[in-house]
Amino acid sequence: MAMTRSVGVLKRLANCGLASRSSSSAFSSSSSAVAAHVFPPEDATCTSTRSIPVTGIDTAGARPSFRSFHSLASAAINSADSSGNKNVNGNTSSCGRGSASLRCKERGNNGPLRLGRTGVTSSTTEKNFMYTTSNTATAATRDVDVNDRLLVVGSGVAGCAAALVAAETHRVPVTLLFAGSAPTDCNSYWAQGGIISRNYDPDSGDSAESLASDIHRAGAGLCVDEAVWKVATEGPKRVKQLLLDDRDENGGEDGRVFANVPFDRLPGGSLSHCLEASHAAPRILHRADSTGAAITQHITQAAVDHPLVTIVSDTIVTDLAVTADPSSVTGERVCVGAHILDRRTRKTSTLLAARGTLLASGGLAGIYEHSTNPAGFNALGSSTAVATRAGAKTKDLEYVQFHPTSLYLPNEARFLLTEALRGEGAILRDANGRAFAKDFHVDGELAPRDIVARGVYAEAQKTTGEGIHNAYLDITHRDADWLRSRFPTIDSHLAKRNLDITTDHLPVIPAAHYTCGGIQTDLDGRTSLRGLYSAGEAARTGLHGGNRLASTSLLEGLVYGAAVADFVGKKSNLGGQEAYEAVMSAVNSLAGMEEVRYQASRASNFLVNGEAKKKVDIATSLLTDIKSTMWNGVGVIRTPSGISAALERLANMKEEAEVLYNSCPTFETAAVRDAACAGEAVARAALSNRVSRGAHTILLEEGDDEEDSDDEEVAVQATM
Repeated sequence: MAMTRSVGVLKRLANCGLASRSSSSAFSSSSSAVAAHVFPPEDATCTSTRSIPVTGIDTAGARPSFRSFHSLASAAINSADSSGNKNVNGNTSSCGRGSASLRCKERGNNGPLRLGRTGVTSSTTEKNFMYTTSNTATAATRDVDVNDRLLVVGSGVAGCAAALVAAETHRVPVTLLFAGSAPTDCNSYWAQGGIISRNYDPDSGDSAESLASDIHRAGAGLCVDEAVWKVATEGPKRVKQLLLDDRDENGGEDGRVFANVPFDRLPGGSLSHCLEASHAAPRILHRADSTGAAITQHITQAAVDHPLVTIVSDTIVTDLAVTADPSSVTGERVCVGAHILDRRTRKTSTLLAARGTLLASGGLAGIYEHSTNPAGFNALGSSTAVATRAGAKTKDLEYVQFHPTSLYLPNEARFLLTEALRGEGAILRDANGRAFAKDFHVDGELAPRDIVARGVYAEAQKTTGEGIHNAYLDITHRDADWLRSRFPTIDSHLAKRNLDITTDHLPVIPAAHYTCGGIQTDLDGRTSLRGLYSAGEAARTGLHGGNRLASTSLLEGLVYGAAVADFVGKKSNLGGQEAYEAVMSAVNSLAGMEEVRYQASRASNFLVNGEAKKKVDIATSLLTDIKSTMWNGVGVIRTPSGISAALERLANMKEEAEVLYNSCPTFETAAVRDAACAGEAVARAALSNRVSRGAHTILLEEGDDEEDSDDEEVAVQATM
């Protein structure tokens, strides 16, 4: 009976004419009317400088929603001029928390572009406008502080947490820059399961000690203890501060500033906490099976609403602006901002940021052929790539987590089947209906992800010659109505593919899911490059070690995003002030700014007459090759020879991608350049680590020297 049910699933799919995966470009994305241009290269055509925050109010004083995002931007462009402070409707407005104004200052055309403590001027014959938000109504004040901001790259949970804490707690102006057309276009949005909080029910057995123990266990003994304790102790407070701000939305100065996410609650009104794999206690807050979407919608709206946060969409960072600190006797390099590319106009420019630059634009799981990450720019390793090119240190990049249960349908992109399914009792079965999870770990389906992923992968390899898949997820024993209400997103996705969560065994396969390593940071989010910070999946804080515990990613983003904001914002923080002074010293250095200008000029080419399209087509094909190489050579199970072959190919593809980008800087060529750089970095890290542990499983071949693992159990699990 079970055999018929499992095999029948794939036969039915084949007979129903299931549409194949879209052939549209992996780079496809919607457009927006929001852009930012500061410091264009001398040989580039200069267009209007527009950095438009969607924080204006209408004449009734109502805050805009995301639905009015594009109309607000268009209204700002059409109505603002140099005559004074105006909101998006062209009406004079005062500044304040609930009534941020769009202020426009016309910049003159008195000579070459200069950047520094006294602001920005431009040498164009056109009028250049800078739209910004501030609690200060005088344009003169903004002139002085034009570079006195924190530049946040990425609009996910980590980026928004940093932006909100910096702006609200420390009154630091923030520019929030992201690749999508709306701030919800980020990887945080797609998190299904939930976010760790603290379950204060004494019967739950939850505590900071319990959470820390679970994180260490999942991380295969490779976690940094200080990073773990920071999340275990500070996490619940950050959830309450940033996601459960239940103050009155219209309460004036004491009103809501952060997000108030509508998490699921119990009948009595208390928060509902669920259990997930490898957790000793039910401590996961959730909103059905679309928790990331709920969190992202609310926290990005809070960022958009804040008068000190300037929103810049449809823009990617191509490289960091790095120069020497003239005040350093050792010639220390500092990050003073970022070189950026407007994805719609293909124009390049540079943003300076005296308070620092935060890379929080996600991980690199999208560089694999099979990934749970959505197509697009956000998961192609951009943060890792730009940091690597700037000389910042990375660590633990070999630990790419493969989620054990992505939906396996031929010719379709992998779709995540959340960890919460197994937390709610889903069983892994083979094609004959046999439960196999306890073959590889006593905890079965609730074992750490890396162990479950290898088990599913091993079973899937047993597919018969007739093409019968051999790994399925079964939750049909749970109540049908409860399943549909608990997992509505998954239920809807399956129904469109002639599958039923209540009656079918679901075919599964591991897929690249999360980057446990990344840009190396300390507990404040500082990298090895002064002026540069990182948080979220882009960063290697040491929290995850060799394998991430379920539902820690969103919490890590909150905690470390806020930590960066505190570091750069607290005036009593000596380290933050020293970093600020180093960046300002470089910004006010003629030699430093000439170096930054030279960096920007290298990416000013723009091909026309069909040449750009040819380059884009080549980039699209090259990205496909990179993904295939990563999956086959640096995938779930690795060998030294396989990694070496992949590394050689990736090095060649990296060179090709660099040439492509330099000849034609576009969104597509920038993306494939980053993917190749990140892929090579992962392969190099994997080849240098001959110890199987956590998400890094390497099967040594004859002649290889095997290093002994201190943890016998881990070694056995890793080589299964």
